[in-house]
Amino acid sequence: MIRTWTAYLLWAVAAAPAASVDPAKVLENADAAVDRAMWALHAPGVAVGIIQDGKVILAKGYGVRRLNETAAVTADTLFAVGSMTKSFTAVTVAVMVDEKKLEWDQPVREYLPWFRMYDPVATELMTPRDLLTHRSGLPRHDFIRFSTPLTRAELVRRLRYLEPNRTFRDVYQYNNLMYVTAGFLAGEVAGTTWEELVKSRIYKPLAMDRSNTSTAETRKQDNFAWPHVTIGGAVQSTEFYDYQKFGVGPNGAVNSTVNDMLKYLDFHLSNGTVNGRRLISQAQMLELHKPVTVTGPGGYALGWNVYSRAGHKVWEHGGSITGFTSMMILLPEERAGVVVLNNLDSRLPAAVAWDLAENLLGLPRSGKLPAAPAGRPSKVRDSAAPKPTLQLAEYTGTYFHPAYGTIRVEAEDGGLAALFGAAKVLLKPYRYDTFECESQFVSGLAQFHLNGAGKASELLLPLEPAVKPFVFVKR
Repeated sequence: MIRTWTAYLLWAVAAAPAASVDPAKVLENADAAVDRAMWALHAPGVAVGIIQDGKVILAKGYGVRRLNETAAVTADTLFAVGSMTKSFTAVTVAVMVDEKKLEWDQPVREYLPWFRMYDPVATELMTPRDLLTHRSGLPRHDFIRFSTPLTRAELVRRLRYLEPNRTFRDVYQYNNLMYVTAGFLAGEVAGTTWEELVKSRIYKPLAMDRSNTSTAETRKQDNFAWPHVTIGGAVQSTEFYDYQKFGVGPNGAVNSTVNDMLKYLDFHLSNGTVNGRRLISQAQMLELHKPVTVTGPGGYALGWNVYSRAGHKVWEHGGSITGFTSMMILLPEERAGVVVLNNLDSRLPAAVAWDLAENLLGLPRSGKLPAAPAGRPSKVRDSAAPKPTLQLAEYTGTYFHPAYGTIRVEAEDGGLAALFGAAKVLLKPYRYDTFECESQFVSGLAQFHLNGAGKASELLLPLEPAVKPFVFVKR
């Protein structure tokens, strides 16, 4: 309670009176700022939009949709927006609250009687507000989103097997799976799906005609950006991450354009109205933007980070998914918003969006890109380490964990490979029954347990660094 009210007071009283915004000043250096960031970070394509007082003052594309091709990015080019989707999911829940099909602070089990968490207290008390504010007690547990194809309902059912590392409602811990649950819940009480709710309650009334929630739909269009990643210092195109394959759409599956996203930002700046018509009650719009969980200098509301910057109220959220990054910033007192979409895993959107927002506010511009992300841990393997206790073939076979289901362990390239439904974790011999994990998503040491007969009986995998290893039992 103290944390919640502290965040609310920071949000409510820190902001200064609305400043005047000079759109011409913003545009003076916009092109140069984007060009510098693209050059520094080797970004193939970027789209940028700014809206103020309901008027679009910038909607523009830069660069190309795909490396080594000539098709240019425009303000109508489709990008995956990643976790900016979370605010869309919060809106679908707010609509259900307006329609009396949900209540923010009623337990989820009142609507989904079978809902379970690992922690029995969280099982009984978890509410829609908890789902949307990153206070479930769970760390990220993101590996399941890339490794194990599941229906959304089955994924929500398997939450009960994912261990928390903190007490329920104790601290802020960003968690995508709770947003999956919130979107699933909204769809269930509406008698439809999250995807259909986003389409009928957001896209259609806001005339976001090019937006969708499926990469398959994106690839049917004539103007979309390809995802790109940096490997070995070189940028290259890659495959789209398929949210539908893993059942996790509500945490990040929105695909949109700068022109469409400006309509969405204006919807929030206009307090839930579109062309004078109210779509969501003022009460629910207040709930969406009111901080709940303390995050440091501010708080996390329902799909938004909210805080004060140099006396100005800010609502913002970024996004990142394989090959795409994004950022949106709202300045509600100035009725201004910025959105930046990028087809590369890079820090560009936040850097460019804040450069433009600072210009909007007349603040000294930092002129600095965010610090580079930390590198991967150094290798721990010792070439002189003892050999595995058993022959590699004796560790192979099928192993089971209730959250991840059945996986296979096979011999591969002088070591082993743990094969999930859609991912592989290489296991390189380290010493005795311990192996080093090599994967895009998993690092650390895996360990086999041997039974009394000296046979491999369990495999312990470090799939979430904040909790103890997952125990897969050999079948």
